[in-house]
Parts: sequence; C-alpha cells; structure tokens
Amino acid sequence: MATQGKGTPPKRKASVSSSDYPLPPLYMASDRSLKQDWENVVGWIAACLLVIVLLPILGMLYIDVLQAKHEAKQQQEKVQKLIKQLEREKQE
Repeated sequence: MATQGKGTPPKRKASVSSSDYPLPPLYMASDRSLKQDWENVVGWIAACLLVIVLLPILGMLYIDVLQAKHEAKQQQEKVQKLIKQLEREKQE
C-alpha cells in the first residue's frame, strides 16, 4: 500500500459488518435424566473395579513367568555343567 498515506486507516475487505450476525444459542444439557447419570457412574465404578482386580492378577502372572524363566535358565546351566563333566570323564 505504497500509494496510501500514513494517516489513512486500512480499507475493509468485507462489506458486511460482523455485528449483524446473531450468536448461536448455547445448548445446556439440563434435559438429561438422573438415570443416565447413574448409569455413567456405575460404568465408571465397574471400569475401576476391573482395573483394581486385573492389575494385581497380571502382576502375579508376570512375576510367575519371570520365576519360571529364571528356574529354566538355572536348569539349563546345570545340564550344561553335567554335559561338560561327562565329556571330561570320557577323555580321561
């Protein structure tokens, strides 16, 4: 806008004022029944109980798997030692 002076305000690009448009109404959720609220609460309680019950069970299963893995590794090491011992006895 090199042709306009410093004191002139910028031109409006829209020909319609934005104050002519009404604001949309705000919809309030006041028509919900108490039954729907109660169902939501019961659903959240059931979800929390499932998490509370399932987390310890999954933790116990995980620890059991780790123990079984550790025991299997120990047994494998024992077998390897016995195989090496038998090979030494054959060589002697």
